[in-house]
Amino acid sequence: MGFVLPFKISPCNLSNYSPLKLTIQKNSFKGKEEIESKSQLKSFRNITLLQMQQKSESSLGKNDWLQSFFSTQAEKEEGELGKWKKVSKNVLNNTPIPSDKDESWRLTPLSKLFEMNFSKIDFSDLPSLPEKFLIQTAPFRAVYINGVFSEESSNFKNLPENVFIGSLKDFDENKKEEILDLLSKGESGIDGGFFPLLNMSCLQDILVISIPEGAVILDSIHVIFAGFSEKKTVNFNPRLVILAGTSSVSKIIEHHVSIGDAHYFDNSATTVLLEKNSKLDFTFLNEVSENSSQISSIHVNEQKGSFFNFKSLSFGGFLSRISLGIDMNGIGSSCKVNGLTVAKETQISDFHSRISHNFPRCQSSQLQKNLITGKAQGIFAGKIQVQHGAFETESDQLSKTLLLSSKAKIDALPILEINNENVKCTHGSTVSDLDENQIFYFQSRGITQEKARYLLTIGFVEEIIKGLPDQLLKRVSGFINSFL
Repeated sequence: MGFVLPFKISPCNLSNYSPLKLTIQKNSFKGKEEIESKSQLKSFRNITLLQMQQKSESSLGKNDWLQSFFSTQAEKEEGELGKWKKVSKNVLNNTPIPSDKDESWRLTPLSKLFEMNFSKIDFSDLPSLPEKFLIQTAPFRAVYINGVFSEESSNFKNLPENVFIGSLKDFDENKKEEILDLLSKGESGIDGGFFPLLNMSCLQDILVISIPEGAVILDSIHVIFAGFSEKKTVNFNPRLVILAGTSSVSKIIEHHVSIGDAHYFDNSATTVLLEKNSKLDFTFLNEVSENSSQISSIHVNEQKGSFFNFKSLSFGGFLSRISLGIDMNGIGSSCKVNGLTVAKETQISDFHSRISHNFPRCQSSQLQKNLITGKAQGIFAGKIQVQHGAFETESDQLSKTLLLSSKAKIDALPILEINNENVKCTHGSTVSDLDENQIFYFQSRGITQEKARYLLTIGFVEEIIKGLPDQLLKRVSGFINSFL
């Protein structure tokens, strides 16, 4: 007699039975029914073994990926960095590789990333940075190509007094300990999970930007991490530390780009410390090629009265992710977080954030906008935390998405965790397509449908992209035009 089993059989179930007879107890039967079918039992076992084999092969593939990753790294680093590399690698060995079983990665498919097989970088023939990536209003520039500092493309001329931009090795010996202490904290530190640990395990150098107390720098500092690989797939792990001194004012752009149609994995980590009453405008821009992947882990430590103005624009990579953590560790600190994600074809673009109000009278505002088309997937997971004792907190969070095709997908998860009274907190999420009535209105005024869609889309993102340098603004507008 044949019927469908009402439960799943695992290897431990089968071990208790004879290979010739399987007795099954079913609630729907008054008695026991016996299956004396050798072939049926064999089929059950084959299915179970196949599932176990597939799981094993998947795990083995990720371990092979990790082995491939480390096989391309330089020789052991000595000194302080060598110690941190050793510690982080030991922690990494006990850290599971991300999968859909992990809460923070369950919405982000990583299979294509783990298919990458890496080769060593040939440092003998690295190109110069194309001029199209330079920003005229950002005269101070630090350029890294495949993780290596490019003196030819960088520019530190006329740098304001006591401002430091350079390698940790050349930084003030008395302040190095402060830099290294920051490596243990937040989303970009040892506790940040698999990818920041991977970054730290491969440390060769740290780019340090130090703004002295009271300095006011009106021109932007432009940090460019460029990737280049004509034939092989490579990886690099840049790390940036920003120190904004007491009452300082500064602007920094972290820019990830590709030279040509490159194939690589850019695994970056950034740590920011804002001292008392400092202000930092920080723009993060991802323009890597669609054959590459870019994952960034960013942590910000805000002290009393400081202001962090963050803007992210993500266009590139078959897989991109920003993991941003902001700890407001002083009374009256504040932050503004605006982001734009644009994904097309089969791109996956992910923005995870955590803003933690740890002290009283802190304020935060977050606006995330997403443009998704083709078969692309966008992910937004934003968590606002209000800790015990953080009274008079004010926080708002909003995610808005335009889905421009029937197969586009967005997962939006705005989250509030409030552990205190006397707070003002709001959050929300909207998903829509372009308004057909608005398109019709434009057409009735003699504007083509294509132009109408462009104008409506630019209007949707305008509050995110306004204030960008003209060269970036033109490139973003051109990208959106081609996107439509």
